[in-house]
Amino acid sequence: KEAERWVRTMKSTKATDKTRAQSIANEFQEFALKASGQRGYIALSRDHVLDTVNYILRLAGHPTVEITRQWDEYSQEWLKLQASRVEARSLESYTSHVRQFTRWMADQSNTSLNLITGETMQAWYFEMIDEGRKPQTVNNTVKTLQAIFDRARAEGFCPRNPAELILRQYGDKDIREPFTLEDIEKIIGYLKKAKLEDWLTVCLLGLCTSQRLQDCAKAQWKDFKVKKGLRVWTLVQGKTGTEVQIPIVEPLESHLQGLNVRRPGLLLAPSLADLPSGSPVGLSVQFSDILDACGLVREKREKLEGSKGQSWSNKTFHSWRHTTNSLLANAGISEDIRRKITGHSTTKMNLIYTHMEAQGLETALKKAISDQIA
Repeated sequence: KEAERWVRTMKSTKATDKTRAQSIANEFQEFALKASGQRGYIALSRDHVLDTVNYILRLAGHPTVEITRQWDEYSQEWLKLQASRVEARSLESYTSHVRQFTRWMADQSNTSLNLITGETMQAWYFEMIDEGRKPQTVNNTVKTLQAIFDRARAEGFCPRNPAELILRQYGDKDIREPFTLEDIEKIIGYLKKAKLEDWLTVCLLGLCTSQRLQDCAKAQWKDFKVKKGLRVWTLVQGKTGTEVQIPIVEPLESHLQGLNVRRPGLLLAPSLADLPSGSPVGLSVQFSDILDACGLVREKREKLEGSKGQSWSNKTFHSWRHTTNSLLANAGISEDIRRKITGHSTTKMNLIYTHMEAQGLETALKKAISDQIA
């Protein structure tokens, strides 16, 4: 095409059969028309190029061309797409899943998306199970991998979703247990004696509000407001994005009053706020050490030597959520109110509770916790 006009060009099709040569020439002409956007054809795209080139190659008796991407590059692009549409905790989980599979794929000879087969995925799956990971944990990773391969398949980078071919295992879920009243006395007593004030703050938050470790560790003073003599903690849960408003009761209330006088500032537990949950020096490991130090008896399953699996215990910081919910249930508090406190509702919480609702939650928490522990 020169000066917006088509000109005849003589090119060899390298075919000796006249019929085949004419077919190849026709395909080249059709390809040129598509590229030009004339006669109602849409603009040139990768798919049009691939389809046309492969059709010509088939006519000429040559192998077709497959366009694909490498796993590590494509999965990182997928994570970037999720960053603007999911909660921070969900993105953290997706990133962990991708990192885990990418590390395993580093030992494979080829990481092209179109060459990752169902057999490859099954081998990865069995290896994760054999290393001691729980089926539920590995199955959650499979869901993330399926989503990535679904997009890759839709974009034409792989012929099918290999993660869909995995034969999964299902077993009993390891359940965290609540702390007993004796456990609580040991933990709180040890933290006071050892003068671990930030951990005392975080543990009292866990007990009296039923919130998760990261949310308690990152708590800020600005989110605790006193209205009509009632202190309320308003937070957006990091894992779910759910907003909860929780009245503060004893023994947490007295602790916060003294803490605010001694050490006012932005964070309630500044030495813990920036720590991750899962690293060797992270919050979970530190709390596990605290439970060992105070002599709390618990069931443990250690990580297998040389494996990439995880250690497990029936009592961790997450046990505070089980503890608070159990205390509320045993005190006869309705499921509806328990969900408002824990944030276990499937719908978003109302942005603002009425004063009467807040008083109702305060009464429930006092009945379940303050009257038994404070």
